[in-house]
Amino acid sequence: MELYIVDGTYELFRAHFGYPSRTSPTGQEVGALKGYINHLQSLQKKYSYLAVCFDSTVESFRNDLYVDYKSSKGIEVEVLNQFSLTEEVTKLLGIQLIATKEFEADDAIASICENFKNSKIKIVIGSLDKDLMQCVDDEKIVMYSTRYKKFTNADGVYEKFGIHPFQIPDFLALTGDSSDGIPGIKGVGQVTASKLLSEFENIENIIENFDQIRSNYRGGEKLVDNISQNIEDLKLFKTLTTLRKDVEIPKKIEMYELQNINEKKLDEFSKLHNLNINIAK
Repeated sequence: MELYIVDGTYELFRAHFGYPSRTSPTGQEVGALKGYINHLQSLQKKYSYLAVCFDSTVESFRNDLYVDYKSSKGIEVEVLNQFSLTEEVTKLLGIQLIATKEFEADDAIASICENFKNSKIKIVIGSLDKDLMQCVDDEKIVMYSTRYKKFTNADGVYEKFGIHPFQIPDFLALTGDSSDGIPGIKGVGQVTASKLLSEFENIENIIENFDQIRSNYRGGEKLVDNISQNIEDLKLFKTLTTLRKDVEIPKKIEMYELQNINEKKLDEFSKLHNLNINIAK
């Protein structure tokens, strides 16, 4: 049994940049929405268990912790205006929707993975987001890039970054994550972060072994200075990059089974927004 989890926010943005512009009779941009719907309908043909996790408000508890964390301020209005339509059509298609407000969609995805990690259910996460790589568990929980048509398991994470999935929060805390507004530590690139985490496992152990790093690493003195001067920031960055697993989500797999499409309302929705949705399942 497989459960496919869609990173809805990512897919909407991917469609925004990948699909032609389209407007509703009222002049609202709906091109991204059309691409998003096409993607969900293609998944309905392959999977019997689906969920879409979506950032309803973009902002989350992380914005209260760090003022420079990503927010809706830099997002184009024409995309933001399609958020509510995206949630509405997901439900009309009979797909389980988890729309987050205090948390991010990634936290909801991590919570679903946590809920089913000891079951016989295989989970496929449809996303390219590096944050979500911390959820990967051998072949049981994998990621799928809808852009590159490629699966990533635990070995794939290691091949890409030289670390294990559980080390992703530490890795991103050190190197930064520009998509989330996290700067990381100056002078620490991916190669250095990978080497440090391979030897010391996490940032807490790195902090406890400054003397060893000074002696054994090229440029160790400067590296330690950069980290030691930003220890509190580094700890905060790890908090930001660690996905929460306590989001309220449906606990039983039956809740993720595809439901009947609301054909009447979906047809009305399609005509109202000039989407030409193929109603046939």
